[in-house]
Amino acid sequence: MVELNGLLICVPLYAAGILLVGASISASIFVFHVGVVPLIFKYSKSFRRNLVFANFVQWPLHSDYEEPKSCGIEGARNLSIEYHSKVDNCEIKIGIWHILPKTIYERLKNNFNTNTDKEELNKIMDEELIKSKTPIILYCHGNSNSRAAVHRIELYKFLQKMEYHTIAFDYRGYGDSTNIKPSELGVVEDSLVVYEWLHDTLGKDHKPPIFVWGHSLGTGISSHLMGNLSELSMTLLERSTPLPLPNGLILEAPFNNLADEVRQHPLSRLVTWLPYYEYTFVAPFLSNGEQTFKSDEHLCKAKKLPILILHAKDDMVVPFLVGVKLYKTIVQSRTETDAKIKLHAFEKKENLGHKYICHSRELDVVTREFIMENVKKPE
Repeated sequence: MVELNGLLICVPLYAAGILLVGASISASIFVFHVGVVPLIFKYSKSFRRNLVFANFVQWPLHSDYEEPKSCGIEGARNLSIEYHSKVDNCEIKIGIWHILPKTIYERLKNNFNTNTDKEELNKIMDEELIKSKTPIILYCHGNSNSRAAVHRIELYKFLQKMEYHTIAFDYRGYGDSTNIKPSELGVVEDSLVVYEWLHDTLGKDHKPPIFVWGHSLGTGISSHLMGNLSELSMTLLERSTPLPLPNGLILEAPFNNLADEVRQHPLSRLVTWLPYYEYTFVAPFLSNGEQTFKSDEHLCKAKKLPILILHAKDDMVVPFLVGVKLYKTIVQSRTETDAKIKLHAFEKKENLGHKYICHSRELDVVTREFIMENVKKPE
């Protein structure tokens, strides 16, 4: 019985039990939320790595990388690069798709519809790549899934219609590439090797313009690569002369650094009120040897590299604010004689979010304008 305002109220035992169980569950969830989760985030490197790379998420399942058409993209071939990784001291295989521009694919369509020998098809496509007069896009995808993800296929189709060659690949731990745990330097090394392969395949004479396009986490990877290209060329590739910069860098939905991305992520609102929030959730991404992806620091060193930033104002994964912070930091680091950086914002009314800027009616004009302005090789 419970006394309330002088009245005795009879509460059944089963109801009291339900209240006690509910209170116990609520207390347990609260303790887990404010105690266990912060400790796991702070002290588990594997937990943080899985959150950053999310390479355990694979969709669609059972993609046939050998047949890009089965994944929704025509006019593409599958190939791979094998090399010895200095970062992880092991053999690495990188899966790659080369996607032809639309008009070239239409001309060569019979080679895809018939039982053309794979070696012969590779030879034909190599020749088209080498003699290309149109730009080549090296695409660095974001976290989770693989190069066969639906939203990435949509972007390839856009680039194909723009008459660009596209090179899309999977880092270690993704798709059909070697299945080992990724790290920041590991995926940067993979990107470097693919960039070198593309550069060497094209040769020295009449090299077509190359642009690197990164999306989301891929912006952090490509920024790390471009900002340290000379050093990485000599340390990881042991080249006597460093690889040259591409004609430009396109960053779709970028962040300035991973620590700020954590601070601004919508899910952080659940824990920012904790007095130890910075220590447990943010500090680990400021430590050396961790995944930090400090794009702002890296790109401030690449002063001769033209940059285009594309960001939707309704992006709920990488908020528009951190893209603006990256832009402002790079602008402040450059002088009038340095390469230009542009920021193009997509309005909320377009409903593009984090993954579908490729659906914007403005993108073709914005992309073509940037590329045409920078077809001449940066010094």
